[in-house]
Amino acid sequence: MSLAERKLFVERWIRSPLKVASVTPSGPELCRAMAKAAQCGPDRRVVELGPGTGPVTAALCAHGVTPDNLLMIELDPAFADHLAVLHPDATVVRGDATRMHRIVQAHGWPTCDAVVSGLPLIAMPLSVQARIVRGAFSVLAPDGVFVQFTYGPFAPVNPELIRRLRLKPRRHAWIARNLPPASVWTFRRLP
Repeated sequence: MSLAERKLFVERWIRSPLKVASVTPSGPELCRAMAKAAQCGPDRRVVELGPGTGPVTAALCAHGVTPDNLLMIELDPAFADHLAVLHPDATVVRGDATRMHRIVQAHGWPTCDAVVSGLPLIAMPLSVQARIVRGAFSVLAPDGVFVQFTYGPFAPVNPELIRRLRLKPRRHAWIARNLPPASVWTFRRLP
């Protein structure tokens, strides 16, 4: 990560700590684990929520996601502008993840294969968390995967929401070398 990207990240965190929710961007091992959990490849469509300065985006691309199969939804205008310059051939939408279904449909995708989230989902009110997770599963193909990381010891989606939406959570990886240590979780629909 460049010094300019670190500076941008810290500035945005100072301005809105609850929305950014971390004092440091995701580390390289965490980013690689997120891309692996999404089963990235050139034919897989991926929606990324809250890409920030783009470290997970870089890992998705390094694992084979092509720019035409990558749709990033970023609420913060400074992060969105940065991402548009960094990834000019991918689609960056300045928007709210709670409107994911509408954004993906407007982009012309009937479905996607993975939704990869860098949002502080567990810290959000249940109503917002529910809108985001429901939105993800409304755009995912039947065998699609929702990928979310957390710094906590438990699944980063409310247990009641997991039950109501009939999801199967799985801890995909634990990254001790991330600062702070993090876990990557995947969520799929139960058959």
